[in-house]
Amino acid sequence: MASSLPTLQNLIRRDPTSYKDDFAVQYEYLKSKISLFFVSPSSELNAEISELIMFVSHVLKCYPKYHEEFPKMLEDLIRKHNSILPSEFRVVICKSLIILRNRDLYQPVHLMKLFFELLGCPDRTLREMLKLHIITDIRNINLKHSNNKMNRAIQAFIHTMLFKASPIAAKIAIQIMIELYKKHVWNDSKTVNIIADACLSTHNKVMVTALKFFLTNDTTSKDAEEEDDSDEENRKEKCKKMSSMLRTAGVTKKARNKMKKIERARLILRKEKKKKRTPEGSFFAVHLLNDPQTFSEKLYKQLNRLNEQFEVKLMVMQLIARVVGVHQLFLFNFYPYLQKYLNHSQVHCTKILAAAAQSCHPLIPPDVVEPLIKHIANTFISDHQTSEVMAVGINAVREICLRCPLAMEKDLLQDLTQYKKHTDKGVSTAARSLIGLFRTVNRSMLSKVDQGRPDENVGVGSSTDYGAAKPMENIPGIEFLNSSDEEGEEEEEEEEEEEAEPGTKRKRLSSITSNSSRSKRARTASESSNSKKRKTSGGCCKRTCCSRGRTVSEGSVSSSKVKKTADEWITDKILTEEDYKRIEEKRLAWLMEGKQQKGKRQRSPERMEDHGEILNAANIEHINKHKKQTKEERLETIRQGRPDKKFGFKKAKMDPHASTSNNAKSKMKPYMMVIHKRQLREKSKKSFVQRQRDLKAKLVKGNKR
Repeated sequence: MASSLPTLQNLIRRDPTSYKDDFAVQYEYLKSKISLFFVSPSSELNAEISELIMFVSHVLKCYPKYHEEFPKMLEDLIRKHNSILPSEFRVVICKSLIILRNRDLYQPVHLMKLFFELLGCPDRTLREMLKLHIITDIRNINLKHSNNKMNRAIQAFIHTMLFKASPIAAKIAIQIMIELYKKHVWNDSKTVNIIADACLSTHNKVMVTALKFFLTNDTTSKDAEEEDDSDEENRKEKCKKMSSMLRTAGVTKKARNKMKKIERARLILRKEKKKKRTPEGSFFAVHLLNDPQTFSEKLYKQLNRLNEQFEVKLMVMQLIARVVGVHQLFLFNFYPYLQKYLNHSQVHCTKILAAAAQSCHPLIPPDVVEPLIKHIANTFISDHQTSEVMAVGINAVREICLRCPLAMEKDLLQDLTQYKKHTDKGVSTAARSLIGLFRTVNRSMLSKVDQGRPDENVGVGSSTDYGAAKPMENIPGIEFLNSSDEEGEEEEEEEEEEEAEPGTKRKRLSSITSNSSRSKRARTASESSNSKKRKTSGGCCKRTCCSRGRTVSEGSVSSSKVKKTADEWITDKILTEEDYKRIEEKRLAWLMEGKQQKGKRQRSPERMEDHGEILNAANIEHINKHKKQTKEERLETIRQGRPDKKFGFKKAKMDPHASTSNNAKSKMKPYMMVIHKRQLREKSKKSFVQRQRDLKAKLVKGNKR
């Protein structure tokens, strides 16, 4: 017989049949030690049993006779006596079961159920080990293809654990499901609905863990994250162009316009990288709810009888608002409940305002949201409040009107727009943003001064009737495609002219000059006839009116031309992937140029930016106001503005080691030390006329210099 268990283990792996009896002796010895342990437990016996268990689990594959008996013995041991077993003994048994599972000697479903039951054990190290193994094992099982049978069995077991098991085990089970959802192993509707049921749990920790899953930004969907190789290459090319521009910025000449373009490229590059990290659909879990209306009603019912901390109540409010806003549900009692907590003295008032705006959507009747807007206006937007509170209130009203514009009254809107002349910049900026919103939504509600110039793009997709909606007429960004086609045609014409012979060029030039001279004559004749008609009629002969009419007509012609070409693209042609690539390239080029016309910011030809399904409290908290700087910060900005500037003038000495002159020393002496000097005595005895002469001589001498 071998002298030690590691030696015997090595020998059994080489020749299992020869050492079959030795293994049977050790196996029976293990059984007797386990029975002895329950009679008189000791640390020495514990170490010996642990060594025997690890030995049997490593060589059990060589003896099929014990394949069923040994795992069942360990399972019964830890399931019945886990509360009295030492921590080291529990960890050894679980490790041996994991070894048996890795060698396909134990069914994964039975092991998962056992480990989920052991999650309630008061042993933190064991819980961490079991949690890690469950996640890795389920991920490895579904690595090549999803094992739906096993997934359904484990998910059903977890669902029963939420209401029957201990709170610690239920919380860790929900954490495992969330982690598997983030790793795109279990990203189906059943997983999301099990986590949604955990939001209705009576245990605080389980409920908070499930609520955070729906409220955080980490839950990404697989379809949104997995992109095609072609899209990845296009994004890399765009980022490469912009990053090359940023690299050349440090060596080229720093002009003001060039630095603006570089800063714009840096922002666009940051946005493109952010798109790659957090793709669209990051809140895809909310869309997978089977019955969102019933779920929101149950959450609201739980919210009314909840006796937890206010932070937990706030999380429930945010989740209800998110579900109602995303699925456009009807929960009319929720808005008066939020109105109860909307007060400027509330610590989390901005989050509650964001939840109120998030829960609004175009399908809600205006009569339901109108009291909420009036309450915000009366509580936050008044002259006796601070400027920050007023700006937050106007921003909240703007976000609500962005989702439900019919809830705003005309008189209240015109009162709020008067704050555009407020002395505080944050309040005036918020009021102007509200005016800009209603210029695009319903400009007739604004006063005539605030309506601005009419624009064809204004009012697209908006309606003044409840329940009505305008469908999109064109594909967003089709104008970029039209401009690229025109540029391509111009380039082709230039290339053809360059390739043409010099004789043909002369003929073309002569024909062009003749045509231009004819058109000039016709234009002068028409202008003279028009001027006569204006003089005879005595109508509008002012330059301003003519220029306005000309610009309006030119703008209408250009916009109608763009609309006509866009309609031709939609009706007569089929857009391919290359066309969409060109649209995206032109859009990025337009963003890079960032041209401005007549001191106004140029609008994108695409449709107005969508407000998105998820509203962040930062949109309401955003106040356009600089914080007051400290003295150190002000000095730092002053130093940054004048890095190479030297202040004062000091005449250099011929010899740096020489002393100063007597005249310079006398200027630094106190007056009582030089009062007896002759020059001062003569100066004090001078008459007024002599002083005038000396001053005049000094000024003349200075002018000669």
